[in-house]
Amino acid sequence: MLKREAPPTRSEYVYRRKLKPWELLPAIGVGLGVGAFAFYIAYLFLQRTPLDPQTSPARTPTARLPRGAAD
Repeated sequence: MLKREAPPTRSEYVYRRKLKPWELLPAIGVGLGVGAFAFYIAYLFLQRTPLDPQTSPARTPTARLPRGAAD
């Protein structure tokens, strides 16, 4: 019969500490960057024009001025 041993464990303890404001700046910067990138991508998707003319609303033609009106 084989004798099994427990795997070696590390006895490190991790605890949370209060961060100073300047230690939060990298996290705030990453959050702002990701938010700006997500806003830009959403803005691009909202700007797209549909390629199928049947699904887009019909527009009325714009009124043109007569040729002599600019004189």
